[in-house]
Amino acid sequence: MLSWAPLGGGARRASTIVNHQIDPGDRAATERPRPYLEALLRRLELEPRAAVAMMTGADIRKASYAMVRRGELIAGAWCTAGCSNALRIGDPATNGKMRPGTINIALVVNQPLSACAMAEALAMVTEARVAAVHEAGVSSTRTLRPATGTGTDCIVIASPVGGSAHTYCGKHTVIGELIGKAAIRSCSGALRHRGL
Repeated sequence: MLSWAPLGGGARRASTIVNHQIDPGDRAATERPRPYLEALLRRLELEPRAAVAMMTGADIRKASYAMVRRGELIAGAWCTAGCSNALRIGDPATNGKMRPGTINIALVVNQPLSACAMAEALAMVTEARVAAVHEAGVSSTRTLRPATGTGTDCIVIASPVGGSAHTYCGKHTVIGELIGKAAIRSCSGALRHRGL
């Protein structure tokens, strides 16, 4: 997996992806996310070292899923979305003044990706999120310009280990097409049903 998740971020082997909904005023979660998520996983009888965990203030009951397949190649994406924290890249820093609401995406492909392809997939899903946010007409809460995401978004890319790995997954590749379609459909669906 590859992500910037508060627990298990970076490149790592893991067997579980968690997208945990927190209450907007939960200071324990927002001020110390890693210990909070470690304790949560232990309560769920999951091993924190084998997990990648994100948090959101968005209603996870409104999550959206999309799967795209061509032959034996499958890409699936899950997304939760809230936009009360929407920003445009390069907006003035908020200096810790965050409101709940985030766009979290977990993208899983059923075939191995090289380290290079994992990084490229992360860029592809980020680009899909930006396109979905633009199409939804979301504006920055700071500048009112078209938003590109929120200040607390997180993306996780997952693929199996072993076998022949895809070296690249850009827009000219079939796997890149499937990643893009799954991510944009999932994010668009979650944005249509967002609560925050």
